[in-house]
Amino acid sequence: MSMKRNSILAAAIVVLLTVACGGPSVREKKQKANAQLEAVYNSKDYQRMLSLADSLEKVGDLSTVKANYWRGYAYDHMKKKDLAEKYWKISVAAGEASEDVEDNIEYAKSASRLANIMCVRGDYDETMKMAQTAVDRLKTQKCDTTSDYMNLLIYIGCCQVVTGQQTDKSRHGLYCAYDKHLENVRKKHTDGVYKDAIAGLITVAYYCVKAHKYEEALYYTRHFGELLGEYELRPGISEEYVDRQLGRYDIYKAQALKGLGRNQEAAETFKAFQATQFSKSSEGKGLAENYLKMDL
Repeated sequence: MSMKRNSILAAAIVVLLTVACGGPSVREKKQKANAQLEAVYNSKDYQRMLSLADSLEKVGDLSTVKANYWRGYAYDHMKKKDLAEKYWKISVAAGEASEDVEDNIEYAKSASRLANIMCVRGDYDETMKMAQTAVDRLKTQKCDTTSDYMNLLIYIGCCQVVTGQQTDKSRHGLYCAYDKHLENVRKKHTDGVYKDAIAGLITVAYYCVKAHKYEEALYYTRHFGELLGEYELRPGISEEYVDRQLGRYDIYKAQALKGLGRNQEAAETFKAFQATQFSKSSEGKGLAENYLKMDL
């Protein structure tokens, strides 16, 4: 037997022994990496999240899509929006080029969060372009049932509302996203799906008010209120979270009512808003100022 043949045989034996002795498979290593990140996510240790994303990507246990989603997530929670945007853009670009279906969850998350940043900044055309690419890709790969997919539909619809490009099709897209959120709530009843649905409705209400689409704003605030009322009945909820969402509900409803000329109802709703702790926050004060400016 030649030396070369001996080397090949020895290498094969090492591989077999590794498997036989319980060496971790690629899938097992990926599962371990996901478990580590989940633990760090629960502990809210964002600096550790960054170092873990670096080390796991370096050894190949975390894809570029996933590693950069977690980097963006960490920086977002560290209030470093520019860095969050940077890494979510890298994640989205990598996701568009990836052929690994396991990347789709983090790709959708990165695209959804990036759409939020861009939309808030007013980059509506770029938001629609990026979000539509993500929606088309996720739909083709039958990954169109997650909250992030639904929120991408919402950002597309909201951008069209603000830019005056809304059509019956895009209006239907917003309703469809809302219905899908509700379907998720009915199926899963988890804290997360409730919050995702509430966040989606908040976004639609905000941009409808911004675009002076007051009838639509009132429609979505009504459903927002219904869902929030349902959520309040859950055990162990955060009173601070509920107060914050209740404040947003009241102020967006007050703006919609005032925009429709229903001033008495608007004033009563604004008074309810002022009774929330949220009204005393910097965001709440800014929203109150927007409401009061409607009289000018």
